[in-house]
Amino acid sequence: MAGGDEVAAIAGVVDRPRLYQVLDSSLVRVCVVQGPSGSGKTTLLRSWALQRTQETPITWVSLSDRVTSRQAFWQHVANSASRLGELSEGTAVHVKEQLSLAADPVRIASGILAGVGPAVLVLDAYEHLGEVMAEIDADLARLLVAAPDLRVLVTTRSRTELADFDPPGGIVRVITLAELALTPEEVGALIVAQTGIADERLAASVASATRGFALTVRAVVLTLSQLGRIPHPDSAEWNDVVAARLESLLPDPVAAQFVTDTSVPPYVDVELGQLLSGRQETAELLAMLERNGFGRWIPYARHRPVFQYVETIRDAFRARAADEPERFRRSCVITASWLLENEEVVEQALQFAIDGGDHALADRVFVSVVIGNPDSYTSDRFLATLKEVPQAALGEYPMLAFGLALALAGNPMLRGEAPPVARIAFESTARPAYIEPTIDAFSLASMQAIARRLAWRFRDSSDACLSVLRTVDAIDPALLERFGEHVGTILRQLSYSLLQGGRIDEAMSAIDRSVSLCPTQTTRNYSTVYAAGTSAFAGDLARAKVLSASIDLKAWPVEWRDSFMNGLGLVADGYARLDALDFSGAADVLRDASSYIQTAEFWPFLTGISVSARHGLGQARAEAERVTRELAAPVPPPGVGDNVATERLHAVLALAWLAGGDQRAAARALDGQPDDSPYLAIGRIAVLLAAGRDHQALQLARDLLELPGHTIRTLAETRTFGAVAALRQHEPELAWTWLSAGAVAWETYGPRVHVALLAPRDRRLLWEFARERGSASLQRYLDVPASEARASGLAAAALTARERVVLAALAEHEGVRAIAQALVVSPHTVKSQLQSIYRKLGVTSREAAIAVAQELGLLDSPSSAL
Repeated sequence: MAGGDEVAAIAGVVDRPRLYQVLDSSLVRVCVVQGPSGSGKTTLLRSWALQRTQETPITWVSLSDRVTSRQAFWQHVANSASRLGELSEGTAVHVKEQLSLAADPVRIASGILAGVGPAVLVLDAYEHLGEVMAEIDADLARLLVAAPDLRVLVTTRSRTELADFDPPGGIVRVITLAELALTPEEVGALIVAQTGIADERLAASVASATRGFALTVRAVVLTLSQLGRIPHPDSAEWNDVVAARLESLLPDPVAAQFVTDTSVPPYVDVELGQLLSGRQETAELLAMLERNGFGRWIPYARHRPVFQYVETIRDAFRARAADEPERFRRSCVITASWLLENEEVVEQALQFAIDGGDHALADRVFVSVVIGNPDSYTSDRFLATLKEVPQAALGEYPMLAFGLALALAGNPMLRGEAPPVARIAFESTARPAYIEPTIDAFSLASMQAIARRLAWRFRDSSDACLSVLRTVDAIDPALLERFGEHVGTILRQLSYSLLQGGRIDEAMSAIDRSVSLCPTQTTRNYSTVYAAGTSAFAGDLARAKVLSASIDLKAWPVEWRDSFMNGLGLVADGYARLDALDFSGAADVLRDASSYIQTAEFWPFLTGISVSARHGLGQARAEAERVTRELAAPVPPPGVGDNVATERLHAVLALAWLAGGDQRAAARALDGQPDDSPYLAIGRIAVLLAAGRDHQALQLARDLLELPGHTIRTLAETRTFGAVAALRQHEPELAWTWLSAGAVAWETYGPRVHVALLAPRDRRLLWEFARERGSASLQRYLDVPASEARASGLAAAALTARERVVLAALAEHEGVRAIAQALVVSPHTVKSQLQSIYRKLGVTSREAAIAVAQELGLLDSPSSAL
């Protein structure tokens, strides 16, 4: 009767020292306990944790299928560590704040573990990670390298790459189903503990019939204790015992109803169990269920465990609970309220509130989501949950409609379904209460203004946001201070709508107010990024650089460049590089947006930078073709519509098509765009210049410069392109005025990329004009590095082979007669050919022709043209 006298760490569970040795070993840096549900994985780790005498801290993390992202996983780990007292309150707040903003969790965790000494992280039900498991595997592998005193124990039903990891200073050990199986000796010890029967033959029979599978062994042993006798092995009675339904093991209907009620939530404590069941003896019932193997107590908060049913049992009884709809909905609402109050994973509270039909509670939950989870603006993580809300409820609770519209907009396949749902949000007249009446009114008005963006009504959104912004001054300063995070977050989104509507000054005012209201450096950084991006887009690179430099890197680490939160930071960085004519650098910046550009509404801003960068790199046509295809899709890319980012994109797209030699495509890029947009000015002027319609180009430039809504950038580029038209129309003084204004804007604020996007002959025309006027500053403004000019203008000069020969001779000989003698042709022929060359290069002199030819690489190998 081996093991019969042992005292188990958990009542009703046999101790397993043969496996405890594995779990205790410091050499085992990763232990994967792998087996199906009911095989005793969690029970093994729980009993091991309770019987150990070591003081090494254990952080126990129970996972569920609601953990659907990398950030959600690490936030869950942080929540568990905080509840168990492994993190101080201040550290916990800081960690959760950083994780909510997509910081590298491995860097955070390794920093916390540094100097702590040996520690154990238990990850229970690891299989629930599903598609994100590979990311978490990689994170844990990095963490084990960075934290040499950390050990990780995992229970899982599925395979994990951790099993193949080679950790430094130790090994990975996999405990398989065969090892989890209870031995005849362990079965015998369990039978003795439960029935008092000491029979080695019986123990061997039970072990053989059940193959040692823990859940089945417990069911058989409990039934044996109820019968008080031993059925004959292999008899019908024995088979009935083995196959008996778990429900029949409960002592009475009260216990059965208790399990039914308390199986609705993912886990329960005594308080929640009492609320769900109405039973005052909840603690006793849960103790009985643990003894009988129906579940186990797991760490939840310090000195406050929760009871979690075995999955198969919970699934069976939860299905039974759902058979009583009214009672089930009540249990869901109670669960949602408990989860919300205990700061658990918000998705679960939202799901339970919706399952319970309490849409007012769900509405309240989602408000906390929008404020506390910035990724709700670009993610479809809540899509499945929010799609369960009836359409009638969406109108009654417009925040839920707003949330659903956000989730749809964040899904590339369903983006087209977002506008009608967004309309429900901003057309609703319902006014639910959330936090405080004044703040609630501001929040709802802001949501409805921002929701217009999700309906692709960007100008309407901008108008509505301006109206809301004007109400901020009427809010009591004490309320603004109390709800600074909330209001600051909203102002950030209002500023973006104002930017898209072309209201740059108002957008900057809103974002400045956001920075001042946000109480933490992290959220101030987030708002500062918006300010930097807005400034750079408008052409104030000097201010954008100051703002970017003010960001506290300790609260805004480099790895956040991979997050959509830095989208406008990439806009600032991208324009800084474009205006420095660093086209390769600008293209490199955009690689940091690859993970989110197809779902974030920054798409037109970032894509406009990409088009200009590829233009500067000599890839204008290929990029124009790619972007034109994406714009022609049945559902437009995110953020495309009646807004300034889209207009800017179409302008630079037209320039790219011109550089690629397709004037018709350039004109089509401007079709359907507003005639009165300053953001489209350079595209419209360039198309007319390329077609030789110089008079119309000049008149258009005059008209466009009179438009309201210009920025530093649009004025500088319109004047520079307009100067080309003025020179062609023999108005040098106007050209001088406009060109000087563009140069001053560059010297003061920094916008210059438009110079590199000029057709090479037009830029040379301006440069020659500046040289003739003796203006060194204008020459510096117009001086584009040869490599960049060559890349952007190869298609501009379509010289014939003979013209290339004459051009090479022009570079070697002075005068028509000298060229004619060298080429053995008449001077008249040379004159005719030079006129054609000058016209194609857009120059009027020998010096200018040679300069443009060198710039475009036309003199690199003249012999090849013969």
